[in-house]
Amino acid sequence: MCRQSDETRTVLKIAPGAVLGALVLGALAGGCVTPGDQLGNSVAGATSWIQGVGGGAVPAAAAEADLTPAERRLREQSRAFQKTVWEGVLIGAGAGTLWGVIQGDKGSDLLKKALVGGAVGGLAGAYIGHKQNQYSDKEDQLDSMIADVRQSNTETKELIASVRTVIAEDKRRLADVQKRYKKGQATDAEVAGVRQRIAANGSVVAQASKGAREKQGMFQGAEKTYRQQNPATDTARLQGEIQTFNRQIETLDGLASSISVA
Repeated sequence: MCRQSDETRTVLKIAPGAVLGALVLGALAGGCVTPGDQLGNSVAGATSWIQGVGGGAVPAAAAEADLTPAERRLREQSRAFQKTVWEGVLIGAGAGTLWGVIQGDKGSDLLKKALVGGAVGGLAGAYIGHKQNQYSDKEDQLDSMIADVRQSNTETKELIASVRTVIAEDKRRLADVQKRYKKGQATDAEVAGVRQRIAANGSVVAQASKGAREKQGMFQGAEKTYRQQNPATDTARLQGEIQTFNRQIETLDGLASSISVA
């Protein structure tokens, strides 16, 4: 049976919850990495571990055939904000570098450096590291981060529009079934079904809002780290996009709180 090295045990101690720690846990916790292991399996294992900690899939409101176009669109758009989705993408982006570290190709110094980045910055550290691997020029790194936050802003704006449409549909649906119930034209089961549907739609919105908030935290941490590493570079444009993202998340939070099944 394979035994974990001292460095592997160090990984598990100082980087829990970070992307790096998650990947190592997924790849190594059950045994050890051997030269024959497939990188894809390591990434899949790490992603599964994160999903187990971060929560399950977003609940469905009803059978797919019963969803309105707006409800389908809401679910499709909300997936981009699920932490298990964008966190998994980030793990995949950094997996190549981590693989070399695990194999010992670059020595223990690089391992320790990577662990410090993961433990201190968590996802933000992994995100910054990915941008540094992608672009050698610091201005290109900054432009890429700005583009990422701007894309998240666009996706959030579209999600908010869908949420408002679904909320309006739910209000009409609930008012209609309650009206029919008072006239004896709807059963208790029908009323309960509508309320369950509204609750499920609310869960989709709440899950998306939670993931967006965590993503916003990653962006904030990345901006701070980048600014510390490049004190002469102006990050005002990135800060502006992050502030816009925060305002949109506040709107999304408000909409999630407004959903009622009473």
